[in-house]
Amino acid sequence: MRKASIVATGLLLSALLFSSCTCHQQLSAPPPALQEKPSGFHAAAAMTPQQRAQAPVATPAPNVASGAKTPEQVAAGPSPSPPAEIPADFPKDVPLYKDAALSQVQDLANQAHNVIFTTTAPVSDVSTFYEKKLTDSGWKVTQQFQHGNHAFMTFQKGNMITNLTVAEDVRHPGQQVIAIMYEEQKPAEFDDF
Repeated sequence: MRKASIVATGLLLSALLFSSCTCHQQLSAPPPALQEKPSGFHAAAAMTPQQRAQAPVATPAPNVASGAKTPEQVAAGPSPSPPAEIPADFPKDVPLYKDAALSQVQDLANQAHNVIFTTTAPVSDVSTFYEKKLTDSGWKVTQQFQHGNHAFMTFQKGNMITNLTVAEDVRHPGQQVIAIMYEEQKPAEFDDF
């Protein structure tokens, strides 16, 4: 019997501890916007905080004398580039593929150049042509890879390195791109380790 009275007293004290004066008061209903949960696409939007308005950032006027473009010129798109020409230092014993059209010349670091042509000849025909012509001219093949519509070869002759890439032009089906990158190896400006 004593245990029962201890348990009853404990329960009574617990009930008194967890009671509060606000339990018996009526609370007002939450606003309707909080009662309904948004669904669908609006569910995520309802949870995102509103963005603050920012003052526009002042953009300095372009210095036209320095070659900077005005916003109107930028919006009009790139200006036409001059027609590409094969660089004067293009290796004389690297032949040009028959019917290949010069597309672009890129100047690279260390006075290297990448000369890009297009042709309708198959990749295998172009890569076979260059492998035969360059090895006949004394170039040594140092790397070679061909898979499907892509071929890559590296040739070396003296200090000159030439990388040849032939690949299908994904922007123009039925055409291939021939990229001939060449550079002269120069000795390192520091001693070897």
